[in-house]
Amino acid sequence: MKYELMVILKPLLPEDVKSKLITDVEDLVKGLGGKVGASDVWGKRHLAYPINSHEEGYYIVYNIELPGDKAQEFDRKLKLTDGVLRSLRVKEEEL
Repeated sequence: MKYELMVILKPLLPEDVKSKLITDVEDLVKGLGGKVGASDVWGKRHLAYPINSHEEGYYIVYNIELPGDKAQEFDRKLKLTDGVLRSLRVKEEEL
């Protein structure tokens, strides 16, 4: 199934750690039998509300494909990833 994934990282992470986390998310998708399409780094943005006392977050948006039975496992592993404040996976609609 095709999904759009938004990941918000902690804003004060060093650039090398951010790059590694971006790669780790892609590796997690591939490790569960999925594919990573486009990825778009939005950079640091102000959050609508504080998350764990953070006022800002570092946003990355991915277009991914994942087997439907692996989606919940993916969400669980992503939530356990240190450095990730929040993530949202939304199913893309077929046109």
